[in-house]
Amino acid sequence: MKHSLLFILLISFLFQAYGQAQEYILQAGDVVSINVVEHPEFSGRHKIRPDGRINYPVIGEIGVASLTCAQLVKIMQGKLSSYVNNPVISVSIEAYYANKIFVIGAVSKAGEYQIYEPIELVKVIAMCGGLNNSKVKTIKIIRADGSVVNADMNEIWNATETYDTKKYVLYPGDTMFVPETFKMPWGVLGSILSIISVTLQIVILTNTLNSK
Repeated sequence: MKHSLLFILLISFLFQAYGQAQEYILQAGDVVSINVVEHPEFSGRHKIRPDGRINYPVIGEIGVASLTCAQLVKIMQGKLSSYVNNPVISVSIEAYYANKIFVIGAVSKAGEYQIYEPIELVKVIAMCGGLNNSKVKTIKIIRADGSVVNADMNEIWNATETYDTKKYVLYPGDTMFVPETFKMPWGVLGSILSIISVTLQIVILTNTLNSK
């Protein structure tokens, strides 16, 4: 019993340590649009290859997977500074590779849900038929890169009209985990997440082979 408690506390600590990152992390298969103001020769759409890179005009190969759009902007500013004075750059996502989110735990309808753009947590809750336990204090949003965001449900339920519902958002490839009223063994949760991860890798590999 003591070992189980220590294990749960350790995992909880690690979840906290992952931070509260809200920005989407670029991944292979995504299509990004890089726009350089007044320089159409450096602007365009790029699909991130399976190796996580894109081929950019003049500069060549650039690794972009595992970056946020904001991080990519800073990298591009540095790389283009030799060709453009004070480059003004914007990066946006035109298409997400993964178009599904996963809902597990104490909800009415757990499973996979298809989305085509980032979706607010409150909408995901409605989409899966609601929570089995309205007294849940925290919902975990597990990003595709493994980082975890802890959504404070008291903050959401007690929200005013000015509350920003986009504070907690799920991106394609993310998982929403709602804890049961009893403590779910973390080994079980780990197994479920491993299955989801393997499934995503198989889909990526299959699409990569089909594209060749």
